[in-house]
Order: sequence, then C-alpha cells, then structure tokens
Amino acid sequence: MKAYVVAGALAAGLLAGCGGFEGDGLENEQPSLASREDRLICITQYTVAYYSDATYTTQVGTENCWCGNTPTREGLRTQYRQVLQEESC
Repeated sequence: MKAYVVAGALAAGLLAGCGGFEGDGLENEQPSLASREDRLICITQYTVAYYSDATYTTQVGTENCWCGNTPTREGLRTQYRQVLQEESC
C-alpha cells in the first residue's frame, strides 16, 4: 500500500514538473490580445488626406473607407490630416 502512495506521488510530481497535463489544447489556439489583428469594417464612407506639415501643401498619404469594406491606406499617416469627404452609410 505504501508503495502505491509513493508511486502515485512520484508520478504526479513528474507530470507537474515536466509540463504534464495540458487540458484540451485550446489554450494554444487563442492568439494573445497583444498580437491580435481584427479586421476593420467601415461604418462610414470617408476620404482623408495626410500632409507632411502644418502648411498642408505636400500630401504624403491618403486613407479611403467605403461602407462595409476595409479601409485602404497609401503613403504615410501623419498628424496633419484633412477629411476631404465623409458620409454615413
């Protein structure tokens, strides 16, 4: 009887120390929130122009969004932006 208790404790210790039981394995299939990228869907229709500086003379990028689609971006996004067109869906 004593041998069964010792053997069971040893087996439990080895399983716990070596990673042992992993459950149903679903934990590994879920991406962490830090690396997760959800697909953005446009709920409004808009066009934004991005400029290189506060003079708004040199356009360096654009962003377009059409209802139900994903936004498209070209060039650079800066803090200097103008909304050229915006409509609700």
